[in-house]
Amino acid sequence: MPALAEYIPWEHRRLKALRVRDVMTWSVVTTDPDASLVQAGWMMFQRRIGSLPVVENARLVGILTEHDVLGVLGKGDGIDPDAFTW
Repeated sequence: MPALAEYIPWEHRRLKALRVRDVMTWSVVTTDPDASLVQAGWMMFQRRIGSLPVVENARLVGILTEHDVLGVLGKGDGIDPDAFTW
């Protein structure tokens, strides 16, 4: 962390004291495994988020990322790219 500390105007002690809970997003947007890729992609686009936790029965089962969505569109895989023309 010393390399990072020189670029951040905080004391090294304060950086060491920070925890994930201090900087994380608490109001998490999620989707379920049966949501369509279009629905999930649209939600990510509207909310300007790069990843979407996938939850089933109140349990995290995966994470959908913008990389995942774009990867499927790039391959084709039977997905109609025009469905993503919002």
